[in-house]
Amino acid sequence: MSSEGERHLHPAEIVLAALENLREILIAAVVGLLVGGGAGGMPPLAGVMLALGGVVVAAVVGYVRWRHTTYSVAGEALHFRRGVISPDETSVPLGRIQALDSTQGPVQRLFGVQELHVQTAGGGSEGEIVLRAVSAAAAAELHAAAGLAAPVARDLPEWRLGLGALLVTAVTAPQLGVILPLVGAFAAAGDDVFFGRGEGERLIDTLLDDPGALVLVVVAVALAALLLSFLGAIVAFAGFSLVRDGERLRIRRGLLARRAASVPLARVHAVDVVEGVLRRPFGLASVRMETAGYRSEAAAAQTLLPLVRVRDVPRLLAEFVPALAEEAAPPARGEAAALPAALSLERPPARARRRYALPPALLGGALGAVLIAAVPAAWPAAPLLALIGAVEGLLRHRSAGWRDDGRRLVVRSRALARRTLLARVDRLQEHGLRASPLQ
Repeated sequence: MSSEGERHLHPAEIVLAALENLREILIAAVVGLLVGGGAGGMPPLAGVMLALGGVVVAAVVGYVRWRHTTYSVAGEALHFRRGVISPDETSVPLGRIQALDSTQGPVQRLFGVQELHVQTAGGGSEGEIVLRAVSAAAAAELHAAAGLAAPVARDLPEWRLGLGALLVTAVTAPQLGVILPLVGAFAAAGDDVFFGRGEGERLIDTLLDDPGALVLVVVAVALAALLLSFLGAIVAFAGFSLVRDGERLRIRRGLLARRAASVPLARVHAVDVVEGVLRRPFGLASVRMETAGYRSEAAAAQTLLPLVRVRDVPRLLAEFVPALAEEAAPPARGEAAALPAALSLERPPARARRRYALPPALLGGALGAVLIAAVPAAWPAAPLLALIGAVEGLLRHRSAGWRDDGRRLVVRSRALARRTLLARVDRLQEHGLRASPLQ
């Protein structure tokens, strides 16, 4: 891109800004209706006029924001300026730009534009500069100006997630830690929206008096969470592909919002091989990367391989992230391979079993005591949960291990999933040592 003065974003930015403003207006309106309980009985015509007025205001504000948002390349830097009353300007030297990641949501695809995230070594999850609507030609010019032109070579190393593997990924990767709080929030809101005052409390009392109904509700919530997690994985990883272009990894993924990321290999400091509870019995795992500038992003954005056989991990690391691969030659075709250092890890001493087993056993006993307080007939649950906790702790002790060969640090641990972290020793910035009085 030549230095030819400031440029506006593609006019599609007007629509994107208007939709963002309209969403904020709608959220404020819905909150007002919920808080006010819908009092006042607004006539239908007045409601329609209010909605049209919101659309007009959103469009006008979107146009004003578009007119006051510009970018340019001048003085070996990318300059981005936005704001009406107090404009903000961000300048990033072209030499600091390490990647230009792109995203195409439904609106961007409709107008044939893309959203560019300018990534630097110290950037955040969204990039130091975000250009929300640029044409393909403008994006190509920015790539060329930053020295990040698209690959033209043929036969680059490539890995793709097929349809069958995508379905297995979605089935075996429940994200309950994210989905259950969302379901709980909807349930809390539904208490006020769908039930009258006090009806929610009476419903809870009824469920506590009827264990069968309570179990059905818990199962229904769990199934809803699993369904949302399944659909979320499909949306996040559909069309996933990984390409190694010299010293750069190019990752594409997404169903509704198509994302393309370019990650320099020098920024990949470690990989984390995660064998989930539903995957480990089948010898499957996912591989995540620890990279500078991407640490605060969602798990999907840190995924190097969504689903892979554990025995294939050494070969794929040698192909895509050689700095973290085993130095020895890969096994011959058809020969079984294990994770690096699987047989030569240093293990915790036997006396550490108590430290692994005691905390989860105490936690299980405490949960059992709470359950007994709520349902006295469930008294056998206390020793059973304590026993389950102790067994879980012993399994963690059995899985734990580490190795430092001077080039890579390999650390294996287990909670519910077994994780094997492979980190570059030359990129480690600190280490700590802690010992309790008993130790």
